[in-house]
Amino acid sequence: MATTNARSTEPLSRNQTQSSLIAGAVAHTIFQTGWFAFGMSLAALVASALFGNIIGAITRSLGGDDPNAVLRALDGGSELLFWVVLSFLIGSIILVGLSILVSGWMLSAAGLHRPWRVTMSAIGIAALVDIALFWIYFGIANLLTESRLAGPVLLTPVIALVGGILVGALIWWLMALAGRPKVGAATSPVVEAPKPAEKLAPTSTPKSTPTPKSTPKSTPKADA
Repeated sequence: MATTNARSTEPLSRNQTQSSLIAGAVAHTIFQTGWFAFGMSLAALVASALFGNIIGAITRSLGGDDPNAVLRALDGGSELLFWVVLSFLIGSIILVGLSILVSGWMLSAAGLHRPWRVTMSAIGIAALVDIALFWIYFGIANLLTESRLAGPVLLTPVIALVGGILVGALIWWLMALAGRPKVGAATSPVVEAPKPAEKLAPTSTPKSTPTPKSTPKSTPKADA
């Protein structure tokens, strides 16, 4: 009987390995910037909404005749803040889309198997990992400096840049390895068991026809 070996995957070439590492470093840096900007834009929208509600509650508690007077006084600044936050939100979406295009183009140029599938898998994993990494970068920046302002404002972007390059290269390389095509299953040569010798059908031997018994001839008796 034939025995089938487990399927193996085609190894990455040197060019494909280098391209996956470079694509991860470049694309993840772009994606990370857009992803963080997207999160901060959403947070700013929520904060502005909460700020408006807080101002309204304060004016009502003070017994003002027109609770919206303060809000109208801040209308010019709130409108400007809205457009700034909206521009950040649109820019972050553009950066996320650009990171996908850059990654797909670089992996396709290297001849990687299913480059867009590898890109989307890496983007999805990076989106989850970056949420936790942001707080790690923030904590490291606070540990490296005693200033409450210099750490979050100055060091966090630098640490995030270095970490994003390393993490992106690792994620893209792992996804490129996972997306390698399968090599066809190899089968060992078939060794057939020897067939049992066929039994020869018994051949019928011709029956011998009985020879007629010769009757002794009677001799004539002599005359007495």
